[in-house]
Amino acid sequence: MQLDKITSAVDRYVVILKGECTELNFFISSEQASAIEEGLSNATKFRPVTHDVLVDILEGFEIKPVMIKITTLSENTYFAELTLQEWNRFLIVDLRPSDAVAIAVRTNTPIYVNEELVMKTC
Repeated sequence: MQLDKITSAVDRYVVILKGECTELNFFISSEQASAIEEGLSNATKFRPVTHDVLVDILEGFEIKPVMIKITTLSENTYFAELTLQEWNRFLIVDLRPSDAVAIAVRTNTPIYVNEELVMKTC
């Protein structure tokens, strides 16, 4: 899926991920929205933010983000995984979907969503 947009809804923001005929929306804080928007715009700040530091560390150790998966919804909370590759070794890391999207937009990493979680749009 691709990040379609981030919209404001009262005091929270909504991430909208769209596929060809699917969509997934979830709420995030203004700080999380800012982290994603900074990654989208390739904004260089005076000091790097956490997601930029993580990406720099991964690049420095030649570790490649392979994919992001939004896997489950439990008690109104989405869960995501980041798959990393170093040579022929793989590591799957649990993280928040907002952090996953912030990393994905900085690294052009594909985002996949469990089919059970998406809304059909076609």
